[in-house]
Amino acid sequence: MIESFEDLHKAITKYSGKPVIFRGVRDAENHKLVTKLGRLKLKPDRDLFKEEAFMFRLFKQQARPYLDWIPMDEWEWLALGQHHGLPTRLLDWTRNPLVAAYFAVEKQHDGDSAIYVFRNDKYIRTDVEKDPFKRTRIGKFVPAHITRRITAQAGIFTVHPEPDKEFQDASVDKLIVPKSARKGIKKILSSYGINRASLFPDLDGLARHIEWLRSDSY
Repeated sequence: MIESFEDLHKAITKYSGKPVIFRGVRDAENHKLVTKLGRLKLKPDRDLFKEEAFMFRLFKQQARPYLDWIPMDEWEWLALGQHHGLPTRLLDWTRNPLVAAYFAVEKQHDGDSAIYVFRNDKYIRTDVEKDPFKRTRIGKFVPAHITRRITAQAGIFTVHPEPDKEFQDASVDKLIVPKSARKGIKKILSSYGINRASLFPDLDGLARHIEWLRSDSY
């Protein structure tokens, strides 16, 4: 139970030197480790994998006018789509536990939050496994730093061959952040430079952070 920043520090220290990644979620009770693609509500006659292929193809076709560069492979395209909200078979994680803690407590929520910890020392060789859609096991990969936000957030992804199945494994720990601790931890994280402006390094992030600093809201 993470009831203070001190508790957070102690919990993180236990993983020091170990190959772990983190994911912060606002709703500890109802959030499941299921990809956005897996949570997509489809009509009964629609096939999930056909819809995935269609959306991915459409994104690649229509995204080009908005890009200053073109992704080099399917992994980069998938990471780019995930980053911009496309339903994919990826889950977002971070190598920075403080970033995960921020996303757990960032927005107001009438309940407990959670930080997931995935203990795994293997990475997908995307230069060897060229096609992410042929991957048969859950694995993690480091995306090319395709956006400033991914870099700022120390972003990393896991790929899920069965995107509609909840990721449950003995290598995944779940740290609970109770409702009573959320606001205080958010303030302390900001004092350490983990806030909207630093994690979203653009004018929108800066404006949101300034608003939060000067308001009396959560």
